[in-house]
Amino acid sequence: MRVAICFLALMCAGPGARTSRTTARAAQVAYDIRIINGDVIDGTGKPRFRADVGIRGDSVAFIGDLSRATSKVTIDAKGQVVTPGFIDLLGHSEGSVLVDPHLEGKVRQGVTTEVTGEGHSPGPIDDVMAAEMNRTKPPGFPEVTWRSMDEYLTFLDKHGSAINFAFYIGAANPREIALGTADRAPNDAELKRMEKLVDDSMRAGAVGITTALIYPPGRFAKTEELIALARVAGRYDGAYWTHLRSESADIMPAIDEALRIGREAKVPINTFHLKTGGSMRGHMPEVVAKIEAARKSGVDIASSVYPYTATSTDLTSLVPAWALDGGYLPFVARIKDPATRTKVADAMRVGDSSTILIRNVPGGTPEMKQYERKRLADIAKSMNVGPAEAALRLFEASISSPIAIYFGLQEDDLQYALKQPWVAIGSDSGAVVGAAKETGAHPRAYGTFPRVLGHYVRDVKLFTLEEAVRKMTSLAASRVRFADRGTLRVGMKADVVVFDPVTIRDTSTYEDPHHYAEGISNVLINGAPVLRDGKMTDALPGRVLRRKPGR
Repeated sequence: MRVAICFLALMCAGPGARTSRTTARAAQVAYDIRIINGDVIDGTGKPRFRADVGIRGDSVAFIGDLSRATSKVTIDAKGQVVTPGFIDLLGHSEGSVLVDPHLEGKVRQGVTTEVTGEGHSPGPIDDVMAAEMNRTKPPGFPEVTWRSMDEYLTFLDKHGSAINFAFYIGAANPREIALGTADRAPNDAELKRMEKLVDDSMRAGAVGITTALIYPPGRFAKTEELIALARVAGRYDGAYWTHLRSESADIMPAIDEALRIGREAKVPINTFHLKTGGSMRGHMPEVVAKIEAARKSGVDIASSVYPYTATSTDLTSLVPAWALDGGYLPFVARIKDPATRTKVADAMRVGDSSTILIRNVPGGTPEMKQYERKRLADIAKSMNVGPAEAALRLFEASISSPIAIYFGLQEDDLQYALKQPWVAIGSDSGAVVGAAKETGAHPRAYGTFPRVLGHYVRDVKLFTLEEAVRKMTSLAASRVRFADRGTLRVGMKADVVVFDPVTIRDTSTYEDPHHYAEGISNVLINGAPVLRDGKMTDALPGRVLRRKPGR
């Protein structure tokens, strides 16, 4: 009878009583790391709450009161917030990490995982592609010895990284292997070969397939080809990610194409860096309405953005597609012919050359390197030629396409896209390392995530801090289907960021880009500090996150 009464008393006490006793026991256990006195923003969008975080090994072991616990390392987060690590849905650090695995520019933004491979990916490649990569590789970059996606991922794992990486397979890779850079559709045998390469890459752990449809050879691909390749990725729960075929006048049919690919391949759709330029400036509400209508009809489509009104890409994006048939070196050879040169110049979409800032002239002579970080209009004036001819001279001086920054977006369009609940964050930039610090850079390489948290949350008040963190964490994780990252809760991997919401800010500018963001004090990746009290550590705890599709 007494036993029964005691049992009933325990039941009547409710789950809270049992939890409090369990909590008390857990709080006395030693941890590898305690983060104390901070406000936790868990990544779900829920309001912040005061709690300590206990980490054991590579995982979060406890969230609550750890005032009586012990730990090997204690991080005092008083006056700061503690969040899940930020997931960059489109970085380009697959090369940077092989030059400098610490990737300080990413770490100081709070990026703990980068997903990369827009249109092109580091694998699969063939001997011709490997030779081109070796020809144009920057100082410190290793010899390209891998060929498959699996071989590259293994190479990176052995090399080491401060942050985690996951990879898309770029649809351009199998196209180049099967067709070279030719502007034509694949035949049946070539398409089967391309599908096999996608299949192999998905088996190796790719999280989806990507296209970049304004660049060659991606812009040579027809919709039916992309559906076939996306269908293969879908067999392994992979999604379709795309730089749309147009982000200006033809953006609506470009979205229609993406929707068709997703529907017919039966895969989720994601558009990279959603933006409206050219004649579509000011029309972001219409683009959002189109995507919203598709979502309401049951289509799984979402987007990412970077928080800047200038874009950055190859200067060859100004060149007509036919001129680039065969690749960069054949293009440069082609413009030696006066008649072809005139034809290319007439067809180039230069527009207002004062809105084009040259970032770098790869492999250029000192005479040409002087034009880095200068506007194309000023370069043309200095050369005493027109803007198109100035660009052609820059092409001739470079071993690969110069990179430019284009000032052509509107702030209200950016803000309208950024505040949509299905829009996550992707920097569209790799970490700047080594010799690249001597050239120009887009400030998104240094400030993407702090700019959202500082400028758009604190200063503009576009949305709450909790919503901004959700976009960078759980929303991003859901798009690449990371089950163990993206929220701060017990059992999740200990990718953690500690920052001051009052001081966090981006400091990089277009003219003076090489400055790290401020306000982030601590970054932990897989339970290991890579930034400790504002100082970089030597740790390289990052992992290659291979997707394990359930086929």
